[in-house]
Amino acid sequence: MGNDAAIGPITPDGEAVKASYREPIKDLARRKGKSPDLYAGLFDRDADLKLVTTADRQAHYVLAENLDAFVKANAVDPKDIQSAWDGGTRGVLKSLRAREEGFAKLRTDDRTDIANVYHIDTKALSSDPTLLEEARPVWIAIDGKIDSIKEAYLRRRIDQARRERVNLVFFKINSAGGLISAADNVATLIAGIKDMKTVAYIDDRATGVAALIPLACDDIVFRKDAQMGGIDQIVFGGRGQAEHLRPGQIESLTRRAEVIAGQKGHPIAVAHAMVDPFAHVFQATNAETGAACLVLQSQLDSNPKQFLNPLSVKEPGNVLIVKSGDSSTFGLGQEVLNDEALKAIYGLRGKTIRIDGPTWVDGLVTTLNDPFVSWVLLFIGVFMLILEIKMPGVGLPAITSALAFLLFFWSRYLSGTADQLEILLFLVGLVCLGLELFVFPGFGVFGLSGFLLIVVSIVMASHTFVWPTQDYEYRQMAGTLFQIVAVMAGVGISAALVGKYIPSLPIFNRMVLKPETYNGSELDDPTAKPPADEGYESLAFLMGETGRTTTVLKPSGKARFGKLLVDVRADGYFIEPDRLIEVIDVQGMKVIVKPVG
Repeated sequence: MGNDAAIGPITPDGEAVKASYREPIKDLARRKGKSPDLYAGLFDRDADLKLVTTADRQAHYVLAENLDAFVKANAVDPKDIQSAWDGGTRGVLKSLRAREEGFAKLRTDDRTDIANVYHIDTKALSSDPTLLEEARPVWIAIDGKIDSIKEAYLRRRIDQARRERVNLVFFKINSAGGLISAADNVATLIAGIKDMKTVAYIDDRATGVAALIPLACDDIVFRKDAQMGGIDQIVFGGRGQAEHLRPGQIESLTRRAEVIAGQKGHPIAVAHAMVDPFAHVFQATNAETGAACLVLQSQLDSNPKQFLNPLSVKEPGNVLIVKSGDSSTFGLGQEVLNDEALKAIYGLRGKTIRIDGPTWVDGLVTTLNDPFVSWVLLFIGVFMLILEIKMPGVGLPAITSALAFLLFFWSRYLSGTADQLEILLFLVGLVCLGLELFVFPGFGVFGLSGFLLIVVSIVMASHTFVWPTQDYEYRQMAGTLFQIVAVMAGVGISAALVGKYIPSLPIFNRMVLKPETYNGSELDDPTAKPPADEGYESLAFLMGETGRTTTVLKPSGKARFGKLLVDVRADGYFIEPDRLIEVIDVQGMKVIVKPVG
């Protein structure tokens, strides 16, 4: 029985219990050496069945109607009487209790355990959704590095195939590896497919951690001269840097490869040798079943009588790479000459099979996730946001900034590195910045919080991990932080240059709201303030003064107080140009104003 399986009730839901069946059910229990009251409880879910433990610590099933007689005949402590059903669900015997009562010989979800118990070939237990049905096939291409983008792409393609009721999937693989986590996730995804038969067609190579993917498929087929295995390095980074596996990674990947191979009936010893360079693999005969098998040196040493006539097929020293000509020797399928030969194996010769490769959306996502492109998007997003604040009312910088951030998070969401949390953190960060700019200017807490939330959301959206644990993850995190610092520095420099030169550019100067020209003189305005170019350490002398805005304040802009033209900030969201204002607060060179009247 499976770990989550259950037996019962005997009477189907919605049907009345037939009294004439009660005695035959009990008689069946007696003939099988089981408790008649237990069978009666499985037959009639309205029956009150008790689990009673006697003084000799033996468990007995007793119907409530027979309980008094049982207690009189046996030494029973009242506290040892309880309901027989788990969770109060009557008539249902779950697998753990079924195993204890001898209904089940084994509790497992692994077909390898079943094969070992009954001494049969694991492949004989593989399910085939195409049996008794017409094959509805599809090709899914897996090319290049296995990363979070490829993982998300494969999830979409598999979901699409399931919606279209496909029952046969050919994974056409040509990959030299990638990230451990992404490859493991893809292998887990494929190994969990139950409603479609999966075939790994190795078109050129499935090496590095990409070898986990064929091991997760029901069948493996090699194209001539193709190869599989050699899991001795990982590929990471946007430029495909390679790094050899460390001892801890070898140990964990070895166990993972064995589990995946065992789930699909592929030789566990071969999967082990693809990761462990010190593995020694033998071909031998199983003394119990008479079948040929592949075993490790450790298995021979622990049980020499079970494996006869061992012949070495892989020596220690290097990880195993299985070439197409040796695929049958290592129990990994067969070799074909071309695609048509592969289709002939599955009765599809001459039939056209739809190819599900990367679409334009997948191509766009891949391009946008390129490190250079993604950081260009961030630069544009931050720079245009600052430009909108400096040139309030224009609108174009705000739209460009929103589009850049939208493309960044959209591509990260489809690639699987960003989820609702990262997007929510970014939006909350923008709200905090808005509060700092328009509601609580000069307060500081909201501005700092918003900035930190935006940085955290960008960092989290750039990785599949929350906190680095591997060496390459620490390097990725350091690279991300360095690029964020570089973007911020670039934005700062660009903003300073734009502030200095954009008013003089022929086209862009029309986008800037310039202050009005002042043609007055000291005689015209006896109360005129000193010129702005004399320099001040503080503008505190403006406290309580009135003046007029020369640009829109949203919330920053310019205002004139006599001959003095200064940068001011509105104590609110918006003040239109040429509006009478009053200074309500001065913090050094920061002047806060509000409309008069």
